[in-house]
Amino acid sequence: FIKDSNMETITTKRLKLRRMAETDLQDFLDYQNHPNVLEYLNDDPITEEHALRFLAQQAIAELTDQRCGITLAVHHLEDDKMIGHIMLSLWAKVLNQGEIGFVIHPDYQRKGYAVEGVDAIFNYCFTQRELHRMIAKCDIRNTASMGLMERLGMRREGHFKKSILIRNQWQDEYLYAILGEEWKMLNPR
Repeated sequence: FIKDSNMETITTKRLKLRRMAETDLQDFLDYQNHPNVLEYLNDDPITEEHALRFLAQQAIAELTDQRCGITLAVHHLEDDKMIGHIMLSLWAKVLNQGEIGFVIHPDYQRKGYAVEGVDAIFNYCFTQRELHRMIAKCDIRNTASMGLMERLGMRREGHFKKSILIRNQWQDEYLYAILGEEWKMLNPR
């Protein structure tokens, strides 16, 4: 995944997890501004100008031993298009933990793409970086995200009351986590 500070592509059965590019602009705007996606994000609809800046930043983002993060495009191989993204935030190496988030276009949800992509990122985090633990959070109304995290073997460890502001309303969040040793037991490779 990382080689000489350059991000490499991860290919799964149906997806390519890769750096974002300006050519992803329309696909990115299509799902990022979709009403079903915005329902669970604390962001307003994204403008083309802001989207281009974000895509350019992510095209050169690097993972280091300090606190860092990157957002990877989830590229659907058969349709040859970006259908979502996976955000990976790594804490300082001494803490040996990270956080993951994901967004998939509603037309591609409930087909296992998020599970496939996140599992590939977990493989990288737990085998190559040898992380101890990964977490994820979601709005408690987002039952699809909860189900995805549970299918990946994550357990709910916390309930944060009114912790995220979405559309000017405070919402509760659930915290999910999995240890590297648990993931490896569930996914012997």
